[in-house]
Amino acid sequence: MLRRLALAASIAVSAACGDDATNPFSSPTRAPSAQAVLLFVSGSWATDTGQPRELLALNADGSTVERLTSCAQASTPCDFVQVAPSPERARLAAIRTTTDAEAGASALYFMDLSRGVETIIFANRRVDSVDYAPSGSFILYTAVPAQGTQEDLYYSDPNGQNEQNLTSSLDFRERSPRVDPYSSTAIYEGIDESGVGRIYLFSRTLVTSGPDGGEPLPGTPYVVGADADPVFSPDGGSVAFRRLTGVGNGGLGTWDILTLKADGASTPQVVATGPLFRGAPDWGSKGLLFVETDAAAARSQLVLLPADGTGRTVLRTEDAGYRMGSPRWLAGS
Repeated sequence: MLRRLALAASIAVSAACGDDATNPFSSPTRAPSAQAVLLFVSGSWATDTGQPRELLALNADGSTVERLTSCAQASTPCDFVQVAPSPERARLAAIRTTTDAEAGASALYFMDLSRGVETIIFANRRVDSVDYAPSGSFILYTAVPAQGTQEDLYYSDPNGQNEQNLTSSLDFRERSPRVDPYSSTAIYEGIDESGVGRIYLFSRTLVTSGPDGGEPLPGTPYVVGADADPVFSPDGGSVAFRRLTGVGNGGLGTWDILTLKADGASTPQVVATGPLFRGAPDWGSKGLLFVETDAAAARSQLVLLPADGTGRTVLRTEDAGYRMGSPRWLAGS
């Protein structure tokens, strides 16, 4: 199991926490209501586009949006990049940056929305993605190690204690890990020396081979044909991911959403396609969640799609300038 592998790894353990432990927010927070079924980040709390993103919640039909945080209006405004809910609805891991930060600079936080407190887990490290184990016992994330240039896969307790680098690879990039429903293994995207992203089961079992790599998408690590951002189905038997199909759409690229068996033994099935950007999917009992952006129309939509690709529902539509992203199902939804 992933946890046993992590505990058995023969590397030094470091606490890697910030000097400040649990600190109060500078502005109020609240837990999602009982009606909320998902979280996402967006700047749509503001009238004008381009504002820092806050953490928002949405109910099942998209009719009620809840603003859960208020740090965008703090003296040093924060900007939410990505969230990973814990099994407890009010607790989560979040990747945040600030409006004046250098490109790629971020910090990883543990947050308890009901208490209005947070812990800086890693303050001075580029953390690119994070997932919270369904068991609630650990988090999995990717970060660039000190004196390194390529992302590695890390494990730690939710407070940052007992951190372990699970991969320590010099010529291979591990990104966007997701833990399976049983907290026993993980899936992630890997980019080797060829530069093509593929999906792997921990520790390095190939799940997708994908097409040969093509034109690079500027400002990203991806080339046309790359597979990215995998997620397990609720029963752990299948995987959804996205594939870069073109570099148009205002520089966002065009992306398909695909599914296949988690062991890679089936042919990937395209469930969403067309000349639009589609962000990282999340998979819950109600189906697949992802943000879809049409650069020409300057519009983003939060889409709910059954795993067979039929019965598409748009839960929310926003101006693309609000940068809606990171939709995640809440536990029990």
